[in-house]
Amino acid sequence: MSAGQHIPLGQAIPDSLHAVSVSIPTMADVIGYEEKRPATIQKLKAGYPRFVLHTCLREIEAHWKRLFDTPEHSIWLTSSESMAKRLQNHLAPAPSKLVKHRGVSGLRIPTDADLDQKAKSYLQHVGGFLSGRQAEDYLVAEGLRDAAEPEPLFAGEDAAAAILETLSPLLGTETSSIVLSNTGMNAFFAAFEAVRSIQSPRGRSSWIKIGWLYTDTMHILDKLSGHDAANVELLDIFDLDQLEQALLERGDRIAGIVTEAPTNPLIQTMDLERIRKLATQHGVYLLVDPTVASPANVNVEPYSDIIINSLTKYAGNEGDVMLGAVAVTDQCPDKDAILDFIKNDVEPPYARDLARIAYQLPAYAELVGTVNQNTAEVVAFLKSHPKVKAVHWAKEKRSRSNFQKIARHPDAIGGLISFEVKADFGAFYDATPLPKGPSFGMKSTLLCPYIFLAHYSLVNTEEGLKTLEKAGITPELMRLAVGDEPVSEIISALKQGLDS
Repeated sequence: MSAGQHIPLGQAIPDSLHAVSVSIPTMADVIGYEEKRPATIQKLKAGYPRFVLHTCLREIEAHWKRLFDTPEHSIWLTSSESMAKRLQNHLAPAPSKLVKHRGVSGLRIPTDADLDQKAKSYLQHVGGFLSGRQAEDYLVAEGLRDAAEPEPLFAGEDAAAAILETLSPLLGTETSSIVLSNTGMNAFFAAFEAVRSIQSPRGRSSWIKIGWLYTDTMHILDKLSGHDAANVELLDIFDLDQLEQALLERGDRIAGIVTEAPTNPLIQTMDLERIRKLATQHGVYLLVDPTVASPANVNVEPYSDIIINSLTKYAGNEGDVMLGAVAVTDQCPDKDAILDFIKNDVEPPYARDLARIAYQLPAYAELVGTVNQNTAEVVAFLKSHPKVKAVHWAKEKRSRSNFQKIARHPDAIGGLISFEVKADFGAFYDATPLPKGPSFGMKSTLLCPYIFLAHYSLVNTEEGLKTLEKAGITPELMRLAVGDEPVSEIISALKQGLDS
């Protein structure tokens, strides 16, 4: 895919049934998507599968309503029967019925807007939706589709083993200490639940969030920690005196610390060495997610108890498969118990998803290398352009020394950049001929107004704007996920937008 092009609203990126991104090419489209305007939503052919229900899942729901003669009910298709039971418990005491057919599980509930939203949100947060490929295979078995769409798959006998062998040196653990999950979000949820299983009996039910975390990570911590949790949010990653003070005051009630290194969307890296010492001192687990730059660029193992990685990014470099991994390091307290819990709790990946990502893994290292080179040149261009107000990237002055401590080599950067423009924000976005949509770590470059797409509710309220300001984030922050196209194409497209 060429970088220098406008892609019509709703087209999948890439052009695949299982694409994890979708084109949202103008600010009017972004707002229409966030406000669920029918004229926008009906044009979407795809979407990030935890946010936009996969078309094959919608087809199964319609089929089951006919099959079981329940047109007045909603059906939420889950990654497993155990996930359906979890959803049932979450929605209780609302009436519901577990449904299973041809190995596919789901929960049937009375159609109600609020109840449906509660079900969707839960499955989104914990990564509990049925795999799109499993749904596709079900439809073929039922005679509702002629065949699965052709795609190259791993030719070996054990795709999972091939994936684990690739991940082991990147995550710094033995393959036996890594657990694969159906999504990166479910990998985090399983790790969260494992720590809770150890810490809650000790009276530790609260969590500390360092930096601006991914939206569903925050939702899990805020919504599922339990009624007695009093979580702490430290938005300034450079003020670790706040962390030390919080632990001194109530460290005996803290279960774990969660952070990303670097963070998204400001691409900042905290002093993980100091955080590690404080976590150890106070008996607190440290969970670190290195997905933004990729574990091929950064090594967080020396500082982490548990590492969470979304393999949808960089590993799944063609942008058409959901997968996650969680690694338990050797220094993790109660390692065996934590690892056993995760293995039993995680939602296992579907076989064809494993085969698809294993097929893409040989391109992982090359993609990261090309993206690193491209990102350095794009940053240099943006910093030199008179209409760019600020550029946020891994080697930004304020956090450069912290990033260099975890960087695997001098050229390590990662593919995410955020920047602010002096020109009109919407006009720049509309005029820039790049693929535009969510996600990153793909071969395709992606531009998106990140706060509008990920935190639209904050943009529209006084309180929300104050929260963003406290975090040092402007609503009009533009995020660029750099791909492996010729860098001249990426820069030319950005120049066209800035000069328009």
